[in-house]
Amino acid sequence: MNAPLDSFESALLTRLRDHVDQQPASTPRFSRPRLLLPAVATVAAAGVMLVVIPGLGTTTAYSVQEGNSGTITVEVHRPEDADGLEEELAQYGVKADVTYLTDRQECSPGRYTPVGRSLSGMGISIGSELLRVTLPPGTVRDGETFVMAVSGEAIAPSSSESSRDGTTDEGGYSGWSDFDVTAGPVQPCTAVPSSVG
Repeated sequence: MNAPLDSFESALLTRLRDHVDQQPASTPRFSRPRLLLPAVATVAAAGVMLVVIPGLGTTTAYSVQEGNSGTITVEVHRPEDADGLEEELAQYGVKADVTYLTDRQECSPGRYTPVGRSLSGMGISIGSELLRVTLPPGTVRDGETFVMAVSGEAIAPSSSESSRDGTTDEGGYSGWSDFDVTAGPVQPCTAVPSSVG
């Protein structure tokens, strides 16, 4: 049972009721939460926009995906965080040794011994904005290591003008890659000048 109100509490309650009764019916009693909701929605919408607008630096350095057939596809957008990519591949059951080198460098040969079997379907493509690796099921078996080392640089166009036949030199990309599978140890990469012209 509640204790009876004293004269001060009774007067306060009466004034509060009078104040509430004087408010127009259309005015919400709790306007603060409603003001917060549009602000939260605006922030959420801005967050989504950051993801879809190119050039804002929100693209991850790499991604790893496994298709329905078991083929693993690696896409590298920026050559950074090789250790993170190795950890991500390990989650898909692939032990990996990934090395990114600066422009015009490559690993000296002989740091591992390739497996003695065909690796059909395994492939790599390198461009100025994307490196893609395809590993079909069974490419890297238990106790084996996928080895990937890459470097490259953009080649500036020789001229910004069109030639007489209407073609324009837009430059290109010069890259070096070493990718394979080994059943043995992988020695650290010793960087040497690239043999790619």
